[in-house]
Amino acid sequence: MVCVKQLFWVKPVYYNSFLNSLPHAVLKKQCPDLSAGRLFFLRHNSTPEVQVESRTTANGNQYSVFYPRTLSPQVATTRPDATSGNYHLSVAAAYTDLDTDQPLGLLVCNGQTLQTKAKVGLLDGVLTLTGGQLTISRIPAGQTPPAAELEKARRQKGTVLLQELLVFQGQNQRTDGGSVFQRRALVEFHDHRFAVVESESDALTMQQFADDLIELGAVNALYLDMGDWDEGWYKAGSRVVKLGYRRTATARQSNWLVFVEPASLPK
Repeated sequence: MVCVKQLFWVKPVYYNSFLNSLPHAVLKKQCPDLSAGRLFFLRHNSTPEVQVESRTTANGNQYSVFYPRTLSPQVATTRPDATSGNYHLSVAAAYTDLDTDQPLGLLVCNGQTLQTKAKVGLLDGVLTLTGGQLTISRIPAGQTPPAAELEKARRQKGTVLLQELLVFQGQNQRTDGGSVFQRRALVEFHDHRFAVVESESDALTMQQFADDLIELGAVNALYLDMGDWDEGWYKAGSRVVKLGYRRTATARQSNWLVFVEPASLPK
């Protein structure tokens, strides 16, 4: 077994994951010269707010799974500041209108009504965010959620966002064919934890991606904007790690799913 101290030179995410999986007794046995106070410090000060896991499906596709630990979800229409200590994970969310550079399908955002009706015929998934709780649901493609639901979200200073539904109640919602890209989604797993999942491959169809998410344990999954709009980032300690391969339309991004320090949310 490798001593914990030897892991300081590996990627922080793997070190943190390994460290926090070990019982205190194992840590002490492997590194007897570390004091109890030092072990406590290592455990409680090395864990990042975004836990990253690497997963591989049976067909060999590799994925990064980003679990926000104690962070709160929020949808923003102002570009998140990566230098701020409040933000730890940021990815593009709803699609962006190519003519206006405004969000498509972002109906209500933090209690403000932006659109009263859906404008894109292919969107069949709904992300509702109220009181820090995320819900993924399904609607007929191109339809608008009931007005009462939109009004309820508005009153609660919540958010309602439309996107393409990948997985619903454990079932693949996409048909065969279509373009291939690197893929990213907001996923609800069987244990009701939410995570952002991103593929390593940039040659996946939506159906292939949804199949893989189900294999990884997804119950519900909503697509997140990719292609030229794919730039995102997360923080590994003090380091900002960029996500996405193309990043050519970053300046035109119009909205973001972010995970923030709870204390930074407006009251």
